[in-house]
Order: sequence, then C-alpha cells, then structure tokens
Amino acid sequence: MKETLLELGTEFGAAAVRAIGAVCAAALGVVVELNGLQTLDTSVGIVGVWMTALGCLLLVIGYILASDAIDLLRAKRQPAN
Repeated sequence: MKETLLELGTEFGAAAVRAIGAVCAAALGVVVELNGLQTLDTSVGIVGVWMTALGCLLLVIGYILASDAIDLLRAKRQPAN
C-alpha cells in the first residue's frame, strides 16, 4: 500500500512540477512577447525581433510542458491491462 501511494505521489509530483513550469514559461513568454512588440516601435528594431522570437519560444515551451503534464495525469488515471 505504501509503495502504491509513493508511486502515485511521485507521478502527481512530476505532473505538478511540469504544470508549474508551464505556467511560469507561458507567463514569462507573454511578458517578453509584449515587451518585444513595444520595442519594435522604437528605433532598436532588431532587439524587438529577438524579444518577440524568444517570447514565442517560451510560449511554445509552456504549451509543451502543459501537454506533457496532462498526458502524464491521463496515463496514470487509466488502469493498466
């Protein structure tokens, strides 16, 4: 019984860490993306392009981490045959 609870705790812990990472990456991606779009209006256009590209990359990373966390929880809820 303890081993089952320990396995369940580690699986949910891993999903929770991925979910927290997804939220942080997505929030940081939005901030960087918005700052990059504002920087594009100034005379330093190349910095704005890099910031928007980095913001887009962080948003993609957040999406991938969130989908991994959801897949991990779905796999644990389905009984093994």
